[in-house]
Amino acid sequence: METRVSDLETFAVDARDRLARIETRLDTFATKADLHRELHSMTWRLLGGASALVGIVYWIARVVH
Repeated sequence: METRVSDLETFAVDARDRLARIETRLDTFATKADLHRELHSMTWRLLGGASALVGIVYWIARVVH
């Protein structure tokens, strides 16, 4: 019985250490809110760039004959 208890105690210590490492790794992943914020900012950057290109082409079409 003593060996079983000692095996369970060593397993519990190993499990605790492994869970701590998993939690540490999970803290580095992006959350859903982070991904949403980045997608939102990229969308506005693309729309701004496309608008600038349309404006430049319009200016070229009006000025250069």
